[in-house]
Amino acid sequence: MDEKAEYQISSSVNDGIVEIVMTGELVNSAHDKMSNEVIAITKDVNYVLVDIRALKGRLGFTETYERVRNCPPHMYNTHIAMVDILENADYESFNETTSSNAGLNLKWFTDIDAARDWLKSKQKKG
Repeated sequence: MDEKAEYQISSSVNDGIVEIVMTGELVNSAHDKMSNEVIAITKDVNYVLVDIRALKGRLGFTETYERVRNCPPHMYNTHIAMVDILENADYESFNETTSSNAGLNLKWFTDIDAARDWLKSKQKKG
């Protein structure tokens, strides 16, 4: 029996930052599809906020490592602020370290305003 993804992705642009909001539930078989959708949205974008606070289901550490190591080239020029709930804080250090080691600019937040501020500070430097 095929598992169906019941996730939704919406995106908008605010102050030069692409904000992606993911909601619903993500099953393992839909991770590739979701990743491809996010990659398409972020092509030619330098500042991205990804809000996954309302998304049920996460990649495991091994899957996250594989995805980070296989990012498309345009992602290396992108600053990414990931916003998640405090209960998922065990992903913070792993995601930031794995991303940094791969050459990506990702920072994990629980506060969406702090995430926006971080991205705006990167815009000013850029």
